[in-house]
Amino acid sequence: MANFDLVWVISITAGLLGLIITLLVAYWVIRLAVTHALRSHALWAQNGGDR
Repeated sequence: MANFDLVWVISITAGLLGLIITLLVAYWVIRLAVTHALRSHALWAQNGGDR
């Protein structure tokens, strides 16, 4: 029974660690995309926009 409890705790811990890493990578990718979009928009607006 103790072995089953240990496997359960390790699998829950590994799952949570995977979830945290996934969320951090998603945050990083979204942040990069937003930063790039804002810089591109600022450059586009500086160059006159739709002229």
